[in-house]
Amino acid sequence: MGAHKRQVRARTALSAVAAAGLVTGLVTLSGGSASADPVKLTQKYTCKFPIINNDPIEVEITSDMPTTMKVGETVPEYDIKAVTKVSARAAQGLGVMGAVTLEGKATADVNVTLPGGSGNLPIKVVNTVAKGDIPNPAAGFTLTANGKSPGGLLTWEKEGTATFDVTGLKLHNMIARDAEGKPVQLPPNGDEFTADCTLDAGQPTALHTMTVNGGGTDPTDPPTDPPTDPPTDPPTDPPTDPPTDPPGDDPVKLNFDIKGTSSIKAANGNAALAGGIDTRYDLSKGTFDADLRLDPTKGKFTIMGFLPTTADIAFEQTGKTTGTLDTAGALKSKSEMLVRLSSVNAFGIPIGGGPDCKTVAPAKIDLASEGRFQPYTGGKLKGTYTLPGLKGCGALNDIISTFMAGPGNTIDMDLTYKK
Repeated sequence: MGAHKRQVRARTALSAVAAAGLVTGLVTLSGGSASADPVKLTQKYTCKFPIINNDPIEVEITSDMPTTMKVGETVPEYDIKAVTKVSARAAQGLGVMGAVTLEGKATADVNVTLPGGSGNLPIKVVNTVAKGDIPNPAAGFTLTANGKSPGGLLTWEKEGTATFDVTGLKLHNMIARDAEGKPVQLPPNGDEFTADCTLDAGQPTALHTMTVNGGGTDPTDPPTDPPTDPPTDPPTDPPTDPPTDPPGDDPVKLNFDIKGTSSIKAANGNAALAGGIDTRYDLSKGTFDADLRLDPTKGKFTIMGFLPTTADIAFEQTGKTTGTLDTAGALKSKSEMLVRLSSVNAFGIPIGGGPDCKTVAPAKIDLASEGRFQPYTGGKLKGTYTLPGLKGCGALNDIISTFMAGPGNTIDMDLTYKK
């Protein structure tokens, strides 16, 4: 048989012998004739996902493949199945974005060692990721793939041992959908995302070993045309280097600009709010801590219903802002801040304030989102708080404190995601 036909036969093996695919971590490989035996391979990968960065998956591949075949026999079609375990952290990260299902495609890297010293055949096989539900509340979940390998395309030429090793995985064209079936935007990826996966150190790769015995005549030449429907756009090679960050440990950093207003009930007026907040979101727990910065501002008030008053206001955070963001998109936060009044003026005349003028204790500010809060977009927060009494504001300290401090104050705040 000519060199060209041998090459065609080898390429045919790419599609037929070790048909492999991984489905959102799912790997599928060909399985099963009536005389075949069960085969199974379990592997752990670390995949780099949007939002959650590195996260582990565990893949169990099962199939039925014959342990022996003969020279001259043609490989039939096999049933395939694979199940992947996905972490609760991944469910949390997708859930806070409003995702309820996940689907897409995956490419497996498989190395086939051909019998009789014929060499190795590295292949890439694309499979479809079956749509799976993302649990809410967040919990670990599984995704399952079923399919068939193409049959009738490979005829064994030599005696010896053939081995099938799964060596890599890449997820691509992955789509997370919301309750209405619409794609969820996952910045910076948009509607779809790709996740490179690295096989963890020390993981097994051998799916199956097959013995090819003699006893057949030379097989006729296979068709010279390749399969009519090969994958049209396989992804690029997955990385060979291990991930630099450990999976599942690092918090997600989300930073926002702040614009809003605080209404001071006792003083009958408002102060504009601006600044920023840098958060570290723990996906495993659905909690965050943050550094809150509010810029100095000026408040305009009407004391006793007729006395126009202004105050220069500054804020000093006394501890980390903490809170929760759940998979329903509900955000709650707690902050504590000293409020300082560097100057207080009535009819434009200074009546108090100064560098030591501040609340006697931090104001405790609890906020909650109005509507769904989107981590990579932002949202609206609202809340009420009590402004503690003032000290160090000069000779009129008690009067200023009376007309500034007290309960029933409100905050309306818009957070906008900052890249």
